[in-house]
Amino acid sequence: MSDWPSPAPSPGADTEDVLLAEQYAALRKQIPLMYALMFIDIVFLAVSSYDDIPLAMSLGVPVALSVAITARAGLWLRRRKVAAPPADIRRYLRGTIIAATILSLAFGGWGMVLFEQAEPQRSMAVALYVFVGTISCCYCLLTLPTAGRLVLLLGALPVTVQLLMSGDWQLIGTGANFVIVAILILRTMSTSYAGFTEVVRSRSDMQLERERARDAEQRAQELAYRDVLTGLYNRRALSEQLDRFGFRDRCSTHLALLVLDLDRFKAVNDVHGHPAGDSLLQAVVTRLTGIVAGVGVAYRLGGDEFAVIIETTDPDKDSATSLAQAIVDGLAAPFQVGGLVHHIGASVGIALVHRDAADRETMMRQADIALYKAKENGRSQYQMFEPRMDVEITRRSVLERALREDIASDAFLPFYQPIVNLVSGTIQGFEMLARWHRPDGEEIGPNQFIPIAEECGLVGDLMLKLLDRACIDAAAWGPDIMLAVNVSPVQLKDPGFSDKVLAVLARTGFPASRVTLEITENALIAEPANAKRLIQSLKSEGMLLALDDFGTGFSSIQHLKMLPFDKIKIDRSFVQELERDSEAYRMVLAITRLAASLGVAVIAEGIEDEFALGIVRELGCAEAQGYFFGRPMAAREAVEALRATGPTASALHP
Repeated sequence: MSDWPSPAPSPGADTEDVLLAEQYAALRKQIPLMYALMFIDIVFLAVSSYDDIPLAMSLGVPVALSVAITARAGLWLRRRKVAAPPADIRRYLRGTIIAATILSLAFGGWGMVLFEQAEPQRSMAVALYVFVGTISCCYCLLTLPTAGRLVLLLGALPVTVQLLMSGDWQLIGTGANFVIVAILILRTMSTSYAGFTEVVRSRSDMQLERERARDAEQRAQELAYRDVLTGLYNRRALSEQLDRFGFRDRCSTHLALLVLDLDRFKAVNDVHGHPAGDSLLQAVVTRLTGIVAGVGVAYRLGGDEFAVIIETTDPDKDSATSLAQAIVDGLAAPFQVGGLVHHIGASVGIALVHRDAADRETMMRQADIALYKAKENGRSQYQMFEPRMDVEITRRSVLERALREDIASDAFLPFYQPIVNLVSGTIQGFEMLARWHRPDGEEIGPNQFIPIAEECGLVGDLMLKLLDRACIDAAAWGPDIMLAVNVSPVQLKDPGFSDKVLAVLARTGFPASRVTLEITENALIAEPANAKRLIQSLKSEGMLLALDDFGTGFSSIQHLKMLPFDKIKIDRSFVQELERDSEAYRMVLAITRLAASLGVAVIAEGIEDEFALGIVRELGCAEAQGYFFGRPMAAREAVEALRATGPTASALHP
């Protein structure tokens, strides 16, 4: 085995460099010790044979050898604290082998002369000094076996040969012992060096794997914080930035949030198709980032909605309004994309707050209200939030009061969206979704009342009421059909959450093994310890566990390690971009491969056409849901949908 690899590049070049560095580190410690041992051996040899040989051999040669080894020892001592590059290490090792050859020849030759000229009684001592000295040097050179072999061969061989040819059986026996010991030492050196290289290579491979895993996770995190189409930071990144603003020690004391929505963009998608719309969005981003460069940071919130953050020391709103006007003017200019000319525009809503009053939800709400007002006033303009626009806050307060009243009634009903097994094509289960039908006939979407329920602490009562009704409805589905239930981050703050859920199941007689709890990564981050304790208590009762909206922000292997998840739900934003965006395809592929390696099933959300269905099935998703299979439906419609699947019909109750 070569002691230094070829400098030619190869796939394992990094590992070989690590091996060189480890050899160098070991030799820096051992070689000075080796020269110290050699010096002691030279002194004893010179003293023991001083009276029997000429002065040149008893004094001149030892002095010359001592000077040489002292110089070499000093050289290596200077290298003890020097981190050399691989090219220098190769040169040092070659120099060590050459020096070992020359010094071994000199030492062995000198030992041979001493053995010949010394008295018989002292010749045995000379042989032992020479052999023991070479063995000591060999052990110091275990990580450089070529040099060690040369030392043993050139240093001990001359005296050993003289012993074997002496004609004295006692000396011949000693020489034979030297040969056996030398063979054992050579084998030990080979075995030791092989073990040394294996340990170094294994450690290097482990380090490379850790680095690859870390790079992959960093890439996943980067993708989670970036919009896959435009490359801008996404809504999650904006939310975190707004949350951090009030706590950073920076000179900026005011924050302006601009939320903008493109005007007449939907017409481009409807007339020219989504590819043309995507190309237009990319052109918009190019122009938008040019406008805000050096002033603020742009984000894509989704669809044709964007946001810009400005931090300033000046409470005056002029900087925000000036930038808003520049955005309105800049995006009003025609876009020439793919041979088409598009005339769109942008409406902008502005919220401005002091650092001490920075609150993400308030800022986003105020900016959205201002944006709505800008659109209401005729589009392609900006509007600064003003207190008189706070009608939406009043509306929210009204909804909260109504929500408190209607939870006790039957205004809230569970609806069910099918989850389909992609192998059998049959309905595997249903996800429970809430619908609010007010007594006055108004229907309010969950995107409006769920945030209110979470803020006022009613989401737990609402979910348990819906779960009670859903367990009764699901009793008619058959014993193999699952019920998926979303768990809010707020619910995981309730230490009695698991007991309340189990109480509902016990009261309705619904088996826990048919319940799948869907938890978002936000819930795990908000209350990691409490979430783990509560969910594990439900998991121990036989419930399944799904990680919801995977890939949208905080996706990390750490979350999959935190709890024994049975399923991963790929967020619909990736699935719905599969046809148009290769980055979304790679993200879904990465998630399915990760899930397969962990033995976790994958559910694809947001399936709306056969194209997306074909891709997720090809990538290995086990289950899917979306409008392609059915919209959220009432309990009676869910039973009818199950009957229509055929294979499960016999399991249904009449």
